[in-house]
Amino acid sequence: MAKAKKKSMRNEPEMYDEIKKPFNFSLTQVAINELNTLAKLHSISRSEVVERFARGQLERKS
Repeated sequence: MAKAKKKSMRNEPEMYDEIKKPFNFSLTQVAINELNTLAKLHSISRSEVVERFARGQLERKS
């Protein structure tokens, strides 16, 4: 069963047992387009795409 959605509150963990911190990095336009496509495909934010990919929970599409 899916975890109940909790309202986002600053400085409180939402989906994971730790607080997310802002992090900036640069990408090419091709990578940005891919990130946008994956976010739309999975109905999640671009930030969540990066989070899930880094945690091994999301694979790059073929």
